[in-house]
Amino acid sequence: MKLSDLLKFDTTLKIVKNPEWPEEILAISALDAILLQSFIFIRNAKFLAKMIPKLQELHSSKVGLIIDEKFFNLMNAETKVEIEKMSWIATTPNVALSLTLLSKPFYDMKMKFLNTQVDGRQMGTTEIDPTARISQNVFIGENVKIGANVEIMSGCVINPYVTIDDDTKLYPNVTIYSYSTIGKNCRFHSGVVIGSDGFGYTFHQGKHQKIWHMGGVNIHDDVEIGANSCVDMGTFSPTIIGSGTRIDNLVQIAHNCKIGKGCILCGQSGIAGSAVLEDYVVLGGRAAIGPDCHIGMGTQVAGGAKVNEGAIWPAGSKLGGHPAKDLKEWMKGVAYLRNMSLKSNKE
Repeated sequence: MKLSDLLKFDTTLKIVKNPEWPEEILAISALDAILLQSFIFIRNAKFLAKMIPKLQELHSSKVGLIIDEKFFNLMNAETKVEIEKMSWIATTPNVALSLTLLSKPFYDMKMKFLNTQVDGRQMGTTEIDPTARISQNVFIGENVKIGANVEIMSGCVINPYVTIDDDTKLYPNVTIYSYSTIGKNCRFHSGVVIGSDGFGYTFHQGKHQKIWHMGGVNIHDDVEIGANSCVDMGTFSPTIIGSGTRIDNLVQIAHNCKIGKGCILCGQSGIAGSAVLEDYVVLGGRAAIGPDCHIGMGTQVAGGAKVNEGAIWPAGSKLGGHPAKDLKEWMKGVAYLRNMSLKSNKE
């Protein structure tokens, strides 16, 4: 896709640097997964601060930039000099809408022509180790790779371009969407869905406009996921589950989450988009982590607690309540309210 083609999908864009950029644009990048001949979105100073340290990599990868128009115009001269090292720059009055409009053509480039009707074994495009055990009534898409001693039970669907490493076991009716990578010695129980669309929309002109997701999922070694739990694919880069993590039944992990190694996620807990859980975090049953939160190593979140959007908690925290706070502080508050209630009743 040429730079000029972007204007066909989003007429609000204004090219402010290098409008004749000659290279093909191949993808949309996230800062944690920079792709060759792609572009990124910058909405505000928070995103810009994350981008600046990566300028050398962005420049060498021939990455362009779509940036909020007002934010760009208010930049100081020194910052603009740094920004203008990008291969090309366009401004937009609405980053969220531009992201929505431009995600669709790149989603189509990656997903539209995948063959999800004919089994890859018939097409001769799969790589399946001869020691793998695959039940009847399993669909395996094109260009799937399955390692040694993998066991896949009846009713499973493995969509195109999935990799499943050695000794992993899928129980009945597991579904793995395209561009997911599963490590060694994993166990997924019945009804697990890996790589379904992230829940992302932009409200515009009275309608929730879909943000098209294409980032896939990367699950490391020795991960166990309980029945009917879901891990959504990332928007432009993978959702990640670290090695040794244990996920209970009915758990939701949203797009772009980064879950560290050795975490424990108890039943009905939920993690919203772009949250980060460092290694060995424990979530009690029905605990909820809001979008863009960062939870430090070894933190414990009590059952039913709710960590509000964008919160940052250091390593070793113990949290409870809603909004989540230090567990002892929350328990003191609960005890105080209880005592006041009993005192009022006696009076």
